[in-house]
Amino acid sequence: MKTSLRVNSSDIPLNVFTQEYIANVLFGIVRSFGPDAKEINLIIDAGILSIGTDRGPLKLRKDFSRQLIHNTIKGMLSPLKGVLWLENITISSRKTHKQAAVGDRK
Repeated sequence: MKTSLRVNSSDIPLNVFTQEYIANVLFGIVRSFGPDAKEINLIIDAGILSIGTDRGPLKLRKDFSRQLIHNTIKGMLSPLKGVLWLENITISSRKTHKQAAVGDRK
C-alpha cells in the first residue's frame, strides 16, 4: 500500500511500515461503513472531516462516527516526527495492484 500524509501544508515523510499501518487503519474504517475501496482520501480541515474513495464519498450520518474517526486519526498521527499541530490533515492511501487483486477475492 502507498500512503502520503500532508499536515498543515507540509508533506510528512513516511517509512514503509508507517504507510502500511496508516493505510490499514483507513481501509478498516472505510470497510466498517460498507464499501471495499482501493483508494481513500481523508481530509480534516478546520475540524471538518471528509472521506472520499474510488467508489464515492463516505457518508457519515452520525456525529459519533465523525468524532471517533477524527480522534482516531489525530491520535494515530500525533507521535509522528514533524507533526505538531494537527489543524489541516490530508491522507491519501491506495492499494497496489497486487494488494487490490488479493483484496478483491471473495
